[in-house]
This record gives sequence, structure tokens and C-alpha cells, in this order.
Amino acid sequence: MYDNNLKQGVTPEYQSSAQLQPDEDMIDIRALLMTLWRRKWVIVNTAAFMLAIALIILVQLTPKYTASSLLAIESRQSSVVDLEAVMSGVGTDVAAIKTEIDVLKSRRLAGKLVDKLNLTKDSEFNKNLQPAGGLLSLLNPLNYLPESWSNAILGRSEDNRTAEEVAAATRTDVIDAVLKKLSVSNSRLSYSITLSFESESPKKAALLTNTLADLYLDDQLEVKFEATQRANEWLNSRVFDLRQNVRESERKVQSFKESNHLVQTGAAGLVNEQQLAQINSQLIEAKTDLARAEARQEQIRQTIASGQDVSTSGLAEVIQSNLISRLREQEAEVLRRRAELGTRYGPKHPRMKNVEAEVLDINQKIEAETQKIINSISNEAEIAAIRVETLEKNLGELSTQSIQVNRAQVQLRELEREAEANRVLLETFLTRFKETSSQDGLQQADARIISVADVPTEKSFPKTMLILGLAGFAGVGLGIGAAFLLEALDNGYRNFDILKQDIGIKGLGMVPLLNKGNLKLQRPEEYLLSKPTSSFAEAHRNIHASLMFSGGASGVTPRVLGITSSIPGEGKSTVALCFAHILGKSGLKVLVVEADMRRPVLKRRIEIPEQYISLNEVFVQNDEGTAKKDIFEDPNSGVHILYANKEDDPQSLFASKSFELFLREAREQYDMVIVDTPPVMAVSDVIVASKYLDAISFVIQWEKTEKGIVKSAYKQLQQLNVPVAGAILTQVNVKRHQGYGYGDQGYYYGTKSGYYTN
Repeated sequence: MYDNNLKQGVTPEYQSSAQLQPDEDMIDIRALLMTLWRRKWVIVNTAAFMLAIALIILVQLTPKYTASSLLAIESRQSSVVDLEAVMSGVGTDVAAIKTEIDVLKSRRLAGKLVDKLNLTKDSEFNKNLQPAGGLLSLLNPLNYLPESWSNAILGRSEDNRTAEEVAAATRTDVIDAVLKKLSVSNSRLSYSITLSFESESPKKAALLTNTLADLYLDDQLEVKFEATQRANEWLNSRVFDLRQNVRESERKVQSFKESNHLVQTGAAGLVNEQQLAQINSQLIEAKTDLARAEARQEQIRQTIASGQDVSTSGLAEVIQSNLISRLREQEAEVLRRRAELGTRYGPKHPRMKNVEAEVLDINQKIEAETQKIINSISNEAEIAAIRVETLEKNLGELSTQSIQVNRAQVQLRELEREAEANRVLLETFLTRFKETSSQDGLQQADARIISVADVPTEKSFPKTMLILGLAGFAGVGLGIGAAFLLEALDNGYRNFDILKQDIGIKGLGMVPLLNKGNLKLQRPEEYLLSKPTSSFAEAHRNIHASLMFSGGASGVTPRVLGITSSIPGEGKSTVALCFAHILGKSGLKVLVVEADMRRPVLKRRIEIPEQYISLNEVFVQNDEGTAKKDIFEDPNSGVHILYANKEDDPQSLFASKSFELFLREAREQYDMVIVDTPPVMAVSDVIVASKYLDAISFVIQWEKTEKGIVKSAYKQLQQLNVPVAGAILTQVNVKRHQGYGYGDQGYYYGTKSGYYTN
């Protein structure tokens, strides 16, 4: 009948598994987000802690600046005019570029840099000149020991070197320090080399980079002088021969033009080509005019063939003729006069004959003028045809000449290319000869500086924003991990879904926690009676509503209801009293029986006088037939309360026939009997008393009672087939419960405050 799975032959483990199996692979994103929101301060504080640690470390770190210069390896083809080809230059393959990188990182070049800038006197590179101290040095325990002890621990011996040896060792150490701060790299598929130096001073970083680049170029220039001298001598003899070649090739070009009559007018090209282009354009225009004249002739022929009058056919030349337009106007005027005279005279009247003669004369003139236009169009077509024929003949003649000219141009272009090549070669050698002749020695390095190193304005180390970002990200990640860890270690129940999942018990309702500000020195049951529209009162009404349907489809509400919990302090007695008051205020006749006889509290809590009967006396009356007392009735709700006095062995009383008879009579006299039983884990009294109860409501303190205790208590009830109607979560912190976002009763007790008067 009730939520006792053992009585129905279904274990709660099986039921829970069957209910959750469809969703076991689903991730509740909203639940994860709500968990993070609940633990937001853990995440914020962890992130803040990590940021603080990062800031402390950043403050202690010495800022470094990086200056970069870009070098390019010259990639030249082997050529006589290229002086690098005279000597063996630097290659451009991967191995050659890697070799140049090794040269830049060589100790020889670094030694030149140390000597030129006197870096042995610089404390940044000479650690012997660096002052001791710093906040981080305080963490080194060796700094607090005597020097002899430190030398013994580190295995250091006394220094007996000469001054020259010390200076050489110092220079070696400085070179090592310089090379550690030097960075040389080459981009893939590129001939460029990036040279970088890191230093505590931005100016020093730029100075080191530019100085090393200059030393590298100077090192390459030392081998160029002799090669330049030999090239200068060879160029002098070669230029003389090239001059003779240019004269001869230019003479051949001119002779060929004269012999083949190739006349050229500047940039416009050959005369033959110009004439051919002009005649072709004129031919296109002539064909266009011919087509236009023939089209007009065809229009006239079609008009005549159809029997229409050409003068009225809409021919453009006829319409545009001023003479025909005036004749048409005169005709219209004469026709108007003829019509006017026709109303007064007959056709043989002299005046009518004169008018007819005028009309005939005008029509003859129009026809004569139209015939002139037709003849003019025919003449134009004939002229256009003659012009097209003439131009086509001229075009054919020029085309024949053009073929011959094109053949001659093939040879001409070959001669011109040869002459141009000789001129270019001569100009190249002359230019190089003048350059080498005007210098004592031509020196050119195998690399060049594309960009010099500028003084950096921003530090390259530490990357403050990057480190803070990573620290913040790590802090947030650790905070999220800590939030989920705390959530996993949280061993209490907050909603009925988890409760149903763990032990298979359904929920009856949630009872909000009342703080001192709400109670104002009242007991919870007094607050409930004074605030019947509060969320606290509504929670107990929800419990009653859930109990009405706890019997399934029959809807039978348990008449004798036990209320228990796992351990003391979960609020079962408060729930029993408040639930009874709600039922009493609704008009039901309710009896509250205090069955927790080992720790009775109702008499002292409600201040029940001695004149009212207790549960102990009920057992005595039923056994001995003593005089009966009245049961205490609450004046505000009409609830009857049967309190108990302390009893050392209440199990014998609950197992007696008297308790069974008492509950049987109470079932008949009251609409609801609420039995406040002891906690399950504390004593076994509830097991003995439960066989006379219709059902038991299991009270669990929200978030506080450990899950293991709840499971053990509920398992104990199940093993003995105790009918459990459902669970009640008490002392729910509504504000915190909202943060979990379960969307259950506890959530709406806080968000829908307009429905309640708290």
C-alpha cells in the first residue's frame, strides 16, 4: 500500500536501477552549472590565491628586454660580373645557413663582442659583480650558514688561481653568459636570420644585438679585397672587346633595314603596319555604310511591292524632307478648302475644278521629290559598293606586302636581340668597371642587415599578462576541481531525486528552516498557527496532500501515521506537532502520541499540566482499570496531545496488548493519529511499535544527516517490512537550496515569496 518496496517484491536497488537506466549516460549540464554557482566563492578565492602567488613571483623577477635584428644571406647566381662569384661565397642551402648560424653563436665571435663592449665589467654578465640578496634568497638555507660550512656542503675548495687565470676564467664565464642570452634562428624556407639578445637593460639589449651583427659582417669582409683587385683587371680588358661587338651588331641591324625597306616611324611601328590598320578600319566603315544603304533600298522595294505609296510609307529620308513636309501642309490646306467648297458647289463647278487641280499638282510634286530621294539612296548604295570593292583590293595588296615584311622582321628581331644583348652586356660591365675603378677595394659581405635592433619598449620577460592569465586559468581550474571535490564530499541529502536514486524512497515534502528572526521567541508550532499562510505552514499542507495519495490509485490516507528519523535532532517531533496543528486547523480530529519515551519532550515543550493523562498512564489504565484522565487538547488547533514520561524499557509497553487496544480505539475516535516514534538508529522501539501503524514518515534533516546513516536506518526498516509512506526533508535552508536549482518545492518557497506571508 505504501512506499515499502519489500512488501511489493521489488528491491529498492532494482527499482532505482530500472528508473535511472535510460538516463545513466546523460550529463546534466544544468546540475553541473548549479554546482559551480554554489561553490563560486571557492572558485573565486582559489583563483585570487593563485593570482596573488603569481603577483608575488612577478614582483621578485627581474624584467628582461629582448632586442632583435634581422640579417639576410645574399643569394647570388654565379656570374663574372658578380664579384662574389669570383671567390667562394656563402651558399643558400640549409646546411650553409645552419653554418652561418653556428658562426653567429660561436665563442670566437662572442669573445669579440665581450672584448669590444668590455662586458667583463658588466655585473649582468659577470656574476662575481652581482650583489647578493633578494627576497627569494631568504628561502636558501645555505645563506644562513658560515662560508666554510657552505663550501664544505657544496664541495668548494680554496681558490689558488693567478690573476691571469682568474681573468681568463671570468672572460670564459662572461662568454657563456652572453651565449645563454643570445638567440639565433632561421625561418623555414627563408634566407633570413633573426639575431636576438636578452638583457635587463633595453638599451644594452639593442647595443649587443647591433654590435654582434656588425662584427659578423666585418668578419665576412676581411677576405674580399684581393678578389676585388683581380676582378677589376679582368673587367678592363673585357669592356674593350664588348664595345667592338656592339658596333658590329648595330651596323648589321641598320643594313638589314635599308635593304628590306623597313621604314619605322618612332613608337608607332612600321609604315606598312600602320597603312594596313587604317585601310582595315576604313573597310569596316564602308561595309557598314553599304549595309545601311542596301537596307533602305530593300525597304523601298518592299514598300513598292506591297502597293503602298513610298511618300507615305514612313521612310526616314521622306519624313525628314522639309520640302515634302511643306507640300503636305499645302495639301492639307487645299483639301480643307475643297471640303469647304464641296458643301456649296458641285464637282463641275469652276472653283471645285481649280481646287482639284491644286491637289493634283501638289501630289505630283510630292511624288517627284520622293523619287529624287529614292534615286539618292540608290546612288549612295552604288557608291558604297564601289568604295568597299576598292578598299578590299587595297587591303589584299597590303596584306601581300605585309607577309613579306613579317618575314623580314623575323630576321630583323634576331639581329636586334643580338645587338641589345651586346649593349646590355657592355652596360653591365661598364657599370661594374666604373664602380670597381672608383674604389680602392670593393668589399661586400655575404649577408646584410635587413633591420637593425631598436631599443625595446616592452619587457619580454616575464610576460605579466600571460602569467597572470595562466595563473587565473589554473586558479579557476583548481577552484572548479575543489568545488566538485567538496560537492563529492558533501554527504547529505538536499532533494528527493537523489534520495529516490539512493534508497528508492519517495518524498512527501520539504519543511523550510525557521531562523530566529522568523520565530521571534516562538516555537515552530506557534509560528505555524500565527502564520497560516507562511511557506512553513504550506510545507506541512503539502505533506498532507502527499500522504492522501501515498496509497496509490485508491487514495487511502493512513489513519495511524508514525513519524521517525535516523538520529535525534532531525526535527521529527516538530514535524509531528506542526503537521497535527495543520490537520487540526483544517477541521480534522487529530491525536498526537509521543512514543519517544526514552527522551520525552512534549510535556515540557508545550507545558502540559499534570492533570492530563500521559502515555504511561494509558498502559496502566488498560492493565489495571484505574480512573481515566482527559487527554490534553491544544486550545488553538483542537489537537489532542498524549505526552509521555521517561520510561527505561518502553519496548515491553509497545509490545503489550494495551498499546494495540489503545491504537485501535484511537483509530475509531480520531481522523488521524500521529505517533512520534524514537529515532531508528538510536533505539529499536520504532521497530516494535511499527506493527500497529499504518505507515511511517521518515524525517531527514536537509544536508546535515549523513547519507550512510540514512541508508542504514531505511534498510533496517525495510528488512523488518515496516511500511514507509515517504520521506520528509526538514530544516531546509531555502536561500541555499535555491542555489542548487532543483526546481522543487524548496526552490519555490523562496522564489515565489509573494504567495506566502513569512
